Amino acid sequence: MSGTLQTFESFGSKGRGVGESDQEMGDNGSDSDDVGEFSFQSEAMLEYDEQNGLRAFAKFVCSTQVPPKMVEDNEFREMARRFNPTINITVKMVESECLIFYEESKLKVKEFLSVFEGQIGLTLEIMKYYNYRDYLCLSAHFIQGNWKMKKLVLLFRSVSDPEYKSSDNLHSRDWGILKLLEHWGIKEKISTFVMTSGYDSVTDYLEGQIQGNKDLALNSCLFRRFHVRCCGEMVSLMVQEAFDKIKDIIEKIRALSSSGKSLPLWNHTIFDLQQSLKLWSMGEYPTKEVTNSNDKPCPSPDEWKKVEGVCKIVGSIYEVSAALFETKHLSANIYLYHLHEFREILTKMTMQSDSFIGKIAEAMLRRLDKYWDEMFLLLAIAAALDPRFKMKYVEFVCSKVKGDANAQVLAVWGAIQKQFDAYVNHFPEKDHFPSDSSSSDSDSEGESPIPWQVNHIFSVLQDYHQCIQSSNQPSKKSELDYYLDEPVLPWSQKFSSLTWWKTAGARYPTLSRMARDFLSIPISLATSYDAFYTEPRPVDEHMVRLKPDLANALMCTRSWYRSLKDY
Repeated sequence: MSGTLQTFESFGSKGRGVGESDQEMGDNGSDSDDVGEFSFQSEAMLEYDEQNGLRAFAKFVCSTQVPPKMVEDNEFREMARRFNPTINITVKMVESECLIFYEESKLKVKEFLSVFEGQIGLTLEIMKYYNYRDYLCLSAHFIQGNWKMKKLVLLFRSVSDPEYKSSDNLHSRDWGILKLLEHWGIKEKISTFVMTSGYDSVTDYLEGQIQGNKDLALNSCLFRRFHVRCCGEMVSLMVQEAFDKIKDIIEKIRALSSSGKSLPLWNHTIFDLQQSLKLWSMGEYPTKEVTNSNDKPCPSPDEWKKVEGVCKIVGSIYEVSAALFETKHLSANIYLYHLHEFREILTKMTMQSDSFIGKIAEAMLRRLDKYWDEMFLLLAIAAALDPRFKMKYVEFVCSKVKGDANAQVLAVWGAIQKQFDAYVNHFPEKDHFPSDSSSSDSDSEGESPIPWQVNHIFSVLQDYHQCIQSSNQPSKKSELDYYLDEPVLPWSQKFSSLTWWKTAGARYPTLSRMARDFLSIPISLATSYDAFYTEPRPVDEHMVRLKPDLANALMCTRSWYRSLKDY
């Protein structure tokens, strides 16, 4: 923005300069040749300034939510002309400059990603424009060297574009994603992939192509790490199942309140139901189901009781969901204890005396348990890399959840150790432990070597020496051992694992690499307000109206500017 203001100021200063120079020439009585030469120079300067202004506004559009057509807004044009009366920037000029800015920025992002040493998690979200066009948004997630979480949009495109319907480059199988990753030079750095459910064939194909050509020691473990199930989607489906049990009652309540169908956000639905319950308890709604043919149907007392039960369950789920998805830094380590809280809530609800509510809670718990079984190992490793939890919380949660607790703890420990060993081999660090001094040099006291014995190697003495070394020297502790042996930190809601690891990286250089890659794994496609959608998120209508290349350029550059503006 500051660059834009400086450019606007230059518009004004150049305009004043022209007026002042004209006044000077009039006073000095300059001839026509001089005037003509000055006019030529002024036009060149003005053209240069207008190009700078165009560039500044294009950059402004590429870094904010301002659409290119803003230049046609009367108030904007009036403001711009106050700085430079001759300014003449059109929408077409801005769009062309935005595409140029995108290509230039893309080179910088590619350069950054080429030297980035960590792992990258991918998300592929399918978004909708009403019911007749799907869009894909492919994003890269990672933690930068300064321990800041980053999200870069790499592609935004309509799935129905002819490019993705062709058979070239296997577009029909992966929508051209593999080719795109190769173009960006990050195919070998992809660790995980999260995608909207219902496209398992795309996920399976990408997993085979990406994981099949990687260093398996670094990227495979005792679990299927590549395909991560979206947590936000799981919670939305779980809640939607509860609402489906009372959908007829919900329609009656909406008819009473004349609110109509709300947005497909389950937090809106629970707020509306809670408000209706409050009004009903205050006597604002009739108690009879139907009074005559002209009246709107009203829920019966038993139906209101069902609504109250569902609100109790979903309301509790919402409180935990809000705490999870509205977290500022949504790193992978915080998911396990939120899912654990979900499970405790639903387990208690299954014990309710009301069989209707108990059955709903059981159905929700089954969906949660399925997700838990698929994702537990990954989330447990991430939790162990939180210094407030480490293996202590993993042991605790395993003791509370069904199954063999000891076997689950051993599985997590084995997975962590295997991953850490892979990082040690892949990123060898200098050994900071003191080496054992040896007293075998020729100047040491003892028997003088006999000449005929010099060239003979006594294998039995070598074996003996190795045996003594292994028995006398204490086993060397690794970074992982030291980290886990230290006491866990006291619980704090404001604690940031990323800040802690940024400081602790000097003590745990290899383990911090592992923590950076695991904590950056995206577990949910959407966060904050968007995590509550029960349907695919809608595409911004302003983006739909743009040409495909421009829409892609703006989606990308806006995310790049937010994430890499200091790069």
